[in-house]
Amino acid sequence: MLLEAILTVVIVSVCLTFIVQALLTNFRTGMRFQETVRSFLIMENKLGLLYATHASEDQLNLNHQSLEEPYDKFTVSTRTDNINDHLKQVTLILNWPAGQKPGSWDLTTVINIPNGTQASS
Repeated sequence: MLLEAILTVVIVSVCLTFIVQALLTNFRTGMRFQETVRSFLIMENKLGLLYATHASEDQLNLNHQSLEEPYDKFTVSTRTDNINDHLKQVTLILNWPAGQKPGSWDLTTVINIPNGTQASS
């Protein structure tokens, strides 16, 4: 009888250990997914601003700039190269701390500079 009780406790504790591990893995995966979604939203917003302003100087951040709440742990910077008088290549770099290995996105696009707008590097 005592041996059956000990065996039952061991089996239940092993099962609970597996359940807790699965829940922790799901939690970590959910947090990484939320960071990925936030990073996509930031990149989409920043890219939209660059397209809408034709990559104006006030929208370009050459140094890593921290963002406002709830994106305060993200930093964004840009690099630009003039292709010609009407095209500018813009690279967005987004970084954030994500556990042991920091998260990062790099996105490069070409933006049309309309006539009368000064293109600068």
